[in-house]
Amino acid sequence: MKNISINLRDPRLRVPLLVALLIGIGTYMWIDKVFTPLQIERSRLLSSISRKQDTLRVIQALKPQLAQLHIELNLAQHRLDSLKAMFPDQKEVPRLIREITSVARAAGIVTTRFNPMPDIEREYFVENRYALAVEGGYHSLAEFFSFLANFTLIINLSTVNITANPAYIDQETAGPEAGRYPTIAALFEMTTFSSKK
Repeated sequence: MKNISINLRDPRLRVPLLVALLIGIGTYMWIDKVFTPLQIERSRLLSSISRKQDTLRVIQALKPQLAQLHIELNLAQHRLDSLKAMFPDQKEVPRLIREITSVARAAGIVTTRFNPMPDIEREYFVENRYALAVEGGYHSLAEFFSFLANFTLIINLSTVNITANPAYIDQETAGPEAGRYPTIAALFEMTTFSSKK
């Protein structure tokens, strides 16, 4: 075998070796600074795409149920609104006065007293109490109580006291004055309920 000697002082050999060395260093630097980070980013993006595709598959599988969930949500919201009308978050005196006045007029009853009483706090709710006095005919009073029973609010009546109206004038003794005054007067306590916050 023949010995090969490399003389690094020879410019014909030194230049190609220097170029090869620079190409090697450049390749290493490019792999280390550009190619490897790009491969890491590519792996991260592929993993992210895979996760998002899995999520998309789940969403597409649940999509047919979305319409049913919207229907159920609307029904639940309607039921909640209905319950809030019966069992409001707070005492609603102005609304109650308007509704009772309207019902009293429709029944032919005159409200002579509407006094709020102290509330009673229970564990989960508050009893909002009112003292009422009304006057009218016997059948009108029954119709008034019937209207109260059909309110959207839950209403309890207690300590109902119905008497002949002292201002009523007997038809036989009054003559033309008869019927000017309501025949009966009723005193009672009315209780509505509101949720306790």
